[in-house]
Amino acid sequence: MLLSVKEILDSRLLQSAILKTGKELIADRSVEWVSVIESPVENFVRKNEFVLSTGIGCHEKTEEFMSFVKDVYDSGASAFVIATGRYVFEIPDEVIRFAEDREFVIIELPWEIRFSDVVHEVMSRLNELQRQERRRSKDIQQYLIQKILVGKTLEHITKYIEQELGHPILICNEKKEVIAGGANANVVFALWKQMKNKTSFHESHHPVFSEIKRFEQSGRQLIHLDIHCDADHKGDFFVLSEVGERLNDDQESIAEKAVVAAALWFSRSSAVIKAESRMQNEFLLNLARGEKMSEEHISSHAEFFRYNLHLPYICIVGYPAHQNELINRDEVLSQSRKVNLERMSIYIREGMLYAAENIQRQLLFASENDEVIVFLETSNSVTSDTVHQFLDLVERRFHHLLPGVTFTWGIGKEKDGVWSFSDSFQKAQAALEMGRNQRGTGKRLDFDETQISRLLLSLAINEEVQDITISTISSLVNYDEKRDMDLINTFISYNYNNGNVSQTAREMNLHRQSLLYRLRKIELLTNLSLEDPDDLFLLTFSIRVWSTGVIKIEGTPL
Repeated sequence: MLLSVKEILDSRLLQSAILKTGKELIADRSVEWVSVIESPVENFVRKNEFVLSTGIGCHEKTEEFMSFVKDVYDSGASAFVIATGRYVFEIPDEVIRFAEDREFVIIELPWEIRFSDVVHEVMSRLNELQRQERRRSKDIQQYLIQKILVGKTLEHITKYIEQELGHPILICNEKKEVIAGGANANVVFALWKQMKNKTSFHESHHPVFSEIKRFEQSGRQLIHLDIHCDADHKGDFFVLSEVGERLNDDQESIAEKAVVAAALWFSRSSAVIKAESRMQNEFLLNLARGEKMSEEHISSHAEFFRYNLHLPYICIVGYPAHQNELINRDEVLSQSRKVNLERMSIYIREGMLYAAENIQRQLLFASENDEVIVFLETSNSVTSDTVHQFLDLVERRFHHLLPGVTFTWGIGKEKDGVWSFSDSFQKAQAALEMGRNQRGTGKRLDFDETQISRLLLSLAINEEVQDITISTISSLVNYDEKRDMDLINTFISYNYNNGNVSQTAREMNLHRQSLLYRLRKIELLTNLSLEDPDDLFLLTFSIRVWSTGVIKIEGTPL
């Protein structure tokens, strides 16, 4: 909604004004502001101003007066109003011809009409139009917000926006995927690519529409605005039009209201997705834990999440090492810990889904604390190669998305089959714990490969075995925790090398005398001899049982 030069001239105050040029143009010439100026113009007149002047200082010479008029014209003024009767008595013919040739509106104003009255008249009309525009903008914004809150699709909302704008629009998410809009996506993306490659493009310097960027080429104009939500970039809003159909201030205002509505839609959509994700995660964890749930509850949730629970699945549990280092490093780069954790969770989930899609298997995903829990579709003919192919793809993906983070994996029993979620999860988790304790980080351990570990696990729950284990190695465990000597790993390496001191020292990158000192320390703390086969067996057995993680040795003074 714009004020035209014609509407100003039709006012009672300006009934005696004489339109010298541009009679057929005044209905289309919009007015955004009114100003009073004398020569020189310099940069004090902006586009679409209704300019008033007495011509003082240049009225005596036609050339100077002509130069003054040219400067006002070049500034993009809507109309030039010259008060006659004091300094200028008659507008020169050269000025009239200049204005006619360039379709520039010149108005002759009687000296008796005060500039202050004209300014008041124009500003009153502009203020009234702004009030009407604010009411209309508010109505549009409330309509859009209401539609979003009642769950209308973004496609429904974009159709309304396109109707109000009179131009097609396109809305994309942060991944540059088209979400809604009737504008030709190929044309929009081609123009957008050129816009981003340009070292400079037109940005609005209007005090209200400063965020709008424009790019014109091949007869088309692309207008772009960023969609922000919670200080994050969520997507992009585009308006596509012909070069000759520039958006006016009303349309640009509607576009900005549409961007606010789009940001609200993204925020609401994100909240819904997070809520569904939490429900999905909790449901799968309940299946994994073997929680009692009614058949109706399981069936309805499986249908809602599009899970086919009648397929056979194998559980895989992963634990990330060095995750905190990556989070803390990014946090230094002004990212909050919460944001980084959420982003990392998304990367992990997407990496899992990507790998499952590549091997054409269904995947159920959940997480708890730092552990990642997945159920990968299996079959009667599946081999461990399928699981390792899946994990190879996952780790390759994580290498790029989560640099420095290393996963340790525990794999459930392959033949557990349909509806064995809890059994498979327990076995995968047991394999993970055994793998972390016995093999270290970055390894994979299949439950089928843990026969000895399972035997040790069954022994570890025996109270007498626990007492023997604690009395044998508690001094070593406490010493390692307080002195950081790593005596247990020293013994494991020494025993693996069949008591070869030189070989053990090379593998551990220790000086021979340092290794001998550690071995003597082990004998002193345990009161066992490394030369005695029975003592050697007892120490080996106790360390293996303790490595299952079942037996907890509390710190005691050395």
